[in-house]
Amino acid sequence: MVLLSRLKTVKTNIHNLRIVLISALLLGSFGCRDLLELEPNSEISAGQFWQSTDDAETATYGVYNAARLLFRFDYMYDGLTPYGRYRNLRNSFEIIDDETDVEDPVGSFSPGPVGDEFDMTWKLCYRIINRANYVLSYLDQMIIDEQNPETKLELRRIRGENYFFRALAYFRLISLWGDVPYFERILAGNDDAYSLTRTSIEIVKNEIIEDLDSAVQTLPSPGDINDGDRGRASQAAAYGFRGKVKLYWASWKKNGWPEIDGFVQDDGEAEIYYAAAAEDFSKVINDYGLELFNGGDPGTYGDNDNFSPNDLPSYWHLFQWGAEYSSEIIFSVQMAGPLLDQGDAMTRGFGNRHTINGQVFYAPTHHLVNRYQLIETGDYADPVVLSSDITLENGAVNPATYEQDTSEVSARALRDWRMKATIMWDGQNCNWIDATGLLAPLGIVKLKWGDKSPGYIDYDDSDMGYIYRKWVRQGPSGGRTDGPQDFYLMRLPDVYLMYCEAKNEVEGPSGELVELVDKIRARGNLPGLAPNKYSSKDVFFEAIEQERIIELNAEGHLGFDLRRWRKLEEVFPTPAGLVYYDTHGVRDREVFLNGVPLDYQRMYLFKIPQNEIERNQNLTQNTPWL
Repeated sequence: MVLLSRLKTVKTNIHNLRIVLISALLLGSFGCRDLLELEPNSEISAGQFWQSTDDAETATYGVYNAARLLFRFDYMYDGLTPYGRYRNLRNSFEIIDDETDVEDPVGSFSPGPVGDEFDMTWKLCYRIINRANYVLSYLDQMIIDEQNPETKLELRRIRGENYFFRALAYFRLISLWGDVPYFERILAGNDDAYSLTRTSIEIVKNEIIEDLDSAVQTLPSPGDINDGDRGRASQAAAYGFRGKVKLYWASWKKNGWPEIDGFVQDDGEAEIYYAAAAEDFSKVINDYGLELFNGGDPGTYGDNDNFSPNDLPSYWHLFQWGAEYSSEIIFSVQMAGPLLDQGDAMTRGFGNRHTINGQVFYAPTHHLVNRYQLIETGDYADPVVLSSDITLENGAVNPATYEQDTSEVSARALRDWRMKATIMWDGQNCNWIDATGLLAPLGIVKLKWGDKSPGYIDYDDSDMGYIYRKWVRQGPSGGRTDGPQDFYLMRLPDVYLMYCEAKNEVEGPSGELVELVDKIRARGNLPGLAPNKYSSKDVFFEAIEQERIIELNAEGHLGFDLRRWRKLEEVFPTPAGLVYYDTHGVRDREVFLNGVPLDYQRMYLFKIPQNEIERNQNLTQNTPWL
């Protein structure tokens, strides 16, 4: 039944391979190669194809598919924080080009700075842009020619979707590289591509907002999207991302971005954009009736000894595919699996060998564990003691550090319930799912760091002592890279927190803002913020930062947050660097050991792909990479 119901969803419409292949033929090299390889090879002429709304929609599926490829591994950006330890971090970002082969999303490791070798990200951004430009070039005339009002409305919606995705691609480009080539037309071959120069980040930002202005005008409200169209962009998503662009611009203007040549810090402009961002977020929060998953109720904590994933807190269930159309999910990239060759690979990356043969590419760290607050006081516990002594008070491998030893199930948790929904520590159980992912659970296995004998979890080559539970499937649903789980790009709590950040910058804390933060904390069964947590703008920002770290962990936001807040030097201090230990206290590695300013500069502003510069002499390299 799982397979049958999944095959009938919108994913088989948006990402059906037959449709995508047709789109690829129509888009020719504009869609399937990089910015500089643009010779068309279409086997279907435009005159034959652009005849109906269905044709425009089919071509737009190619844009959706390109967006899926760009954003599907966004969680890797959390590796730019102390809270997620990713094996071979730099090369984790080198996403493979073949969309049907996600068996090796990490790739081989070679030493080098994180901001280097993001060629595939650059390429996929321009794939979206080229495809969207191609579709838009035909849509305007189709809209003019169309006489049926309903058909015209649908064509305008499709145009809004292409504006939306073009904006997201350019937003990613400027967030990583600053000034980038900008164009809204179909490039006329290599000569045209080689003539491109870099456009000022401010101009590109203005164009992004203009695209999102257009999307806001034509995309439907979430409530007006029928079941057959679930997963398509909505007006709420356009408002949310427009607000996010403005918030990022405000952050960059407030905190500066000295690595970008000519970028001018401006507190006055920052305040204007903070206020404008808050207006957009307010619309998302107030105009569409969106609600937190399960009404924000934390659900049940569950008895670990009689483990059932059904008893895990609501927060865990939010990241399973049955919840992906909750109104909390404002926009996601759609994954189609099993057996459709477009499934998610998160269980491979986050899961362990006993969960569909996962490999623990990404593991929580003790730095993250220490951020989970106590449900009794709402404040931080003492940092865990990293030791192999299972009886040590507050020891990292002592289960009593995290849970009370009591038969009263609802009282077991000591810390934020989102911790159990996100992380597994010594003594925690999970279902054993075979490598096919299609069979019923084979039993229950327990995590015990240092012990992979029968009955205990095989955590592969993980090196932190903690492993993830979030995003990891616990029932029949497909292979480790063939799951149905959508990846969320924007959720309602993210909008709550961005709104609070923007309003706090302009006006300081207020009852309205505290209430929104408390809604998020309540899903972890935490008490509301104590008054001393919002006594000033700076203190309330710390409460916002805390919730972004916990609520949005492993979703790809935190790396961008730390960069726009200019906090890399704070979280990766030198000369000692940030040290990672496992739960037994064994030193794994340190980052930014004896770091120099250039190391940070290269994380704040990434390297323009060298092959693009070699092909186009008009492109210049970012200063930290010269």
